[in-house]
Amino acid sequence: MRFKTQPIFLRSDDYPTVHCATIAELPNGDLIAAWFGGSYETAPDQILLTARYDLRQERWSAPRPLAVMEGKALGQPVFWVRKDGDIWLFFDAIQERDWRSALPFVQRSADEGRTWSAPQRLFDYPGLMFRSRLCFLPGRVIVPAYDENRWESLMMISDDEGKSWRLTAPIITPQGNIHPCLVHLQGGKLLAYLRTGGRGGVIWRALSFDGGECWEKPEPTALPNPNSGIDLLRLRSDRLLLAYNPSAERRTPLALAMASLQEDWHPVRILEQDDYEYSYPTLLQTQNSDIHLVYTYRRQHIQHACFDEAWLEEAT
Repeated sequence: MRFKTQPIFLRSDDYPTVHCATIAELPNGDLIAAWFGGSYETAPDQILLTARYDLRQERWSAPRPLAVMEGKALGQPVFWVRKDGDIWLFFDAIQERDWRSALPFVQRSADEGRTWSAPQRLFDYPGLMFRSRLCFLPGRVIVPAYDENRWESLMMISDDEGKSWRLTAPIITPQGNIHPCLVHLQGGKLLAYLRTGGRGGVIWRALSFDGGECWEKPEPTALPNPNSGIDLLRLRSDRLLLAYNPSAERRTPLALAMASLQEDWHPVRILEQDDYEYSYPTLLQTQNSDIHLVYTYRRQHIQHACFDEAWLEEAT
């Protein structure tokens, strides 16, 4: 049984507000994380920061800048660690005042994230944004995305290893939805969990039977959602793990729930429960079967937790 938690980033005068962390495994088993930091969310000085986790030492490196566009707030980083060893970073850059003007970009690294290419714009689509881990099918890469202006989720799909991309029709719900989290069930069947719009809401779900091209009519779950980020992961044990705020109104507590592939959810662990914000979780299961979680801690720190399935099972 294993559980360990440590900060990746602690508040600094240079970056008093941090948020929206992501994490990925490098070919050698180390980890790379990214998040945005600045004076406040959407501030012109908001950049992307990164740190690396040494698997043997179980320690994070000092944070450093990852992407900077002078005068433009950056956010929503998501990594793609490719089979050829290259790393692609998807992110958004605000063009005017807020996320509704943000445009989607990608930049690439051929040396495990030590140096990066210049950012390349993917679409001339204000408000097209990222948040969640990529989904992979045979011959297909799916980048979950959403429209910040219409509050609708959609998929960015490539069938040629990222040489070209296309966008699907949106997933529409009554209060709006963003941050689609995908798991591959079997064949072309995908399950998406969606952050709801408004307050006092619940997580919504949708199914695709054709590899993410089209989606069935979404349905509400019984899982509360306070209009905040979630993450859904299929474990190697063929169980589902959900990181979320089990509240209809507040971004606390931060909790984990588990289910079979039939979505019979039951709570297993509370990670944070003080009267502050703990939000935007991102989950990852690495090749050694450890489970990693990164999240926003009070909008001041980025926190990392590492645990195994035995630690989850102990609480059931």
